[in-house]
Amino acid sequence: MNNNNIRSDLWLTRLTKIGIPLALLCVACLWAGQWLGSALLGWLFLLTLPPVLAIGLAYNLRYLLLAQRARRMASRS
Repeated sequence: MNNNNIRSDLWLTRLTKIGIPLALLCVACLWAGQWLGSALLGWLFLLTLPPVLAIGLAYNLRYLLLAQRARRMASRS
């Protein structure tokens, strides 16, 4: 199983490019909201949290499916 082939998948790349900045924004809103005592940043954290979790779950599922497919193909050859 070659991880480079799996990680070069188009959908994994898209999920990474969307998910990482969104996750950073989510965590920054949480920290800044607590530090500044801003309720608006807390709401922004709550608004960005579900998409971040969904993107992370989709990435993990896609990676596992691709790894399983690669392992099956390698055992057949």
